Amino acid sequence: MKSQKGKLKTKHKVAIGFFLLFLLVVCGLNRKYEVIAFHPFGKEAQTELKVMTWNVHCSLGADSIRQQAIAELILREDVDLVLLNEYNQDSCRIADSLLRERYPFTVERNSHQKSGDIFYSTRMMSNTGRVYRRRDVKGVQITKTTIAAGRDSVQVFGVHLASNHFDTSATELGNETDMSFFQRYKAAQENRCFQAHWIKEAVVRSSIPVVLMGDMNDFSCSAPLDTIASCGLVDAWWEGGNGYGSTFHGGWMRLRIDHIFHSKGLKLVSIKVIDTNLSDHHPVVAGFRVEK
Repeated sequence: MKSQKGKLKTKHKVAIGFFLLFLLVVCGLNRKYEVIAFHPFGKEAQTELKVMTWNVHCSLGADSIRQQAIAELILREDVDLVLLNEYNQDSCRIADSLLRERYPFTVERNSHQKSGDIFYSTRMMSNTGRVYRRRDVKGVQITKTTIAAGRDSVQVFGVHLASNHFDTSATELGNETDMSFFQRYKAAQENRCFQAHWIKEAVVRSSIPVVLMGDMNDFSCSAPLDTIASCGLVDAWWEGGNGYGSTFHGGWMRLRIDHIFHSKGLKLVSIKVIDTNLSDHHPVVAGFRVEK
């Protein structure tokens, strides 16, 4: 009887040991690849700069009711600066007219006839412009601006990196029409690596704190995002978020591919992902204070 109890205890110890080892491996992988952020006791504090990035999928011919709902959500969040990806200002007259009352300052970049990127700001922007690099079929365009944060200034970069074309079987990548999920991802990631190199070049030239945000179409710790982080930028969600924080919802996919990065001259005080069906992406909102 004692022998059987001893064997049972040994089995329990082995099982507990394996479970703890499994838990340790999972936690190690989670930390390495920055999958699930865990900051349950974070509290919002007063911010000097509150920003939002959102791929609104409002290209040419956008629905007027959805435009109004998108504008109302942005206004409720009361951010100082918002970057909208896949937005056509001429076609989105309703959204534009609602946002202009609160956000009179804008900088727009048209990536093609259907849509582009735009900054809406409550504060006057200076040193606005675009960084453009192209090689063969690869290219990158970065929208940049400088905005006040307290008594200081912050350089903000808005990007929209190469798409994986997850939403259609017909892709622009090599005129292939039946590429697998993985093939599309790898082909697009090669372009994003090129883009990330030039984004890094733009960031390191800044002499003031930096916020970099937008639809980056890739995951934390991927090659393009590692390149971006290598110039000293921090992934705001991993630093202060809670949970997985998926930003793209298409079919069965739930991906975190919209990001806000910041330099160490800024202190993150809040970050959240807003769950909404107004686009196939969720907006990400972050608040910062300038480190003295």
